[in-house]
Amino acid sequence: MTFPDAALLNELAPDAVALVVVEADFGPPDGPSLEAIDAGGPDQYYGTTWRRLERVLGTPAPYWHPNLRDPELMMAWKPGAPTMHVPAVVTPDPAPLLRLAAEAPDGSHAATAALEVTRRAVWQAAESAREQIAEYVDACDASTSIALAARPVMPHPPEPVAEEILRDGWRTILARTDVLAARCARLGDVLGASTYFPGAHKVTVDPDSCAEAQQWASRLQPSARTALATYLGDSEENILIDPLTDMPAVALGDGTIDTLAPQRLPARSPLAALTVGNRSVWIRTQDDTVFLAPQVGASYTYGYAGGGPTALARLIDLLLDDVTNAGPGYDGIMPPAGLARATQEEWSGHVPPFTLTRAQLQALRDND
Repeated sequence: MTFPDAALLNELAPDAVALVVVEADFGPPDGPSLEAIDAGGPDQYYGTTWRRLERVLGTPAPYWHPNLRDPELMMAWKPGAPTMHVPAVVTPDPAPLLRLAAEAPDGSHAATAALEVTRRAVWQAAESAREQIAEYVDACDASTSIALAARPVMPHPPEPVAEEILRDGWRTILARTDVLAARCARLGDVLGASTYFPGAHKVTVDPDSCAEAQQWASRLQPSARTALATYLGDSEENILIDPLTDMPAVALGDGTIDTLAPQRLPARSPLAALTVGNRSVWIRTQDDTVFLAPQVGASYTYGYAGGGPTALARLIDLLLDDVTNAGPGYDGIMPPAGLARATQEEWSGHVPPFTLTRAQLQALRDND
């Protein structure tokens, strides 16, 4: 949203008597919202309509959907010009993803993953423009007073790709250490592909906070900076990796370690115990291996009725069934009542770290 003011008027057209800004929202049934400011009254902007604007200009003013705004085309537009069909603009520019796909071997999972997120972003940008133009411009009461400058070129709808292929493709991309892969990591997150990343949720671990944290920290090894480490900042020093999960980590000056929680565990042994630590949750398997709990969405907390305790209860339920299940997402599925009561109420007085065995967790789940 960019509301008109005297400074903007002077910057764009100091000799103009008024400035009208097309806002990002829509005001049915009047079409895209317009805000104006007069040079003679620059202290207050006001709403106006496309019909009034047409009467002032003597011709319909152009409307460019936000996803179709090509500066060169906009500057070249003239009153009376026919509606153009233009490619939708994707922000941020997915060019690095296309470059990676072009350089990768044909049919590779990395190329497939890079193309999938690009195609989906292109389709979503075009489809959003098409839907909003149809609903808020073509069907509005002022449609004859709006010069629709552009409609989107509609791409072919993206074909579905198997989740296993996308996960393997992003695992390959994010394990790379080059700049192009790092750029693709950032783009993949912004464009909605992080659900296929091996990990994307940042966690800060204090190795002195509990035995589980100490055991985890002791196995970290020095590592080159992978693309996945992009989510831990720009540091090129003190880069570590968990050899069991391939999650990167960065040792900080205060003794803590920033890392990423894996989306799922590579465990071969069932859950034996769960430890709630300070800002972290730990899973110990029956072969005595410790993992940072898998995490996808909300942070794990306890002691109140809210998303964090619900997510923790869902995590326990999932891992009791299968320790390799992914962390809970925002799927709306509620945990068993016994686990929900424990995380929301019964643990409210607990001080971390505290540990519950598999048998104790199972008893809570069975206590409906």
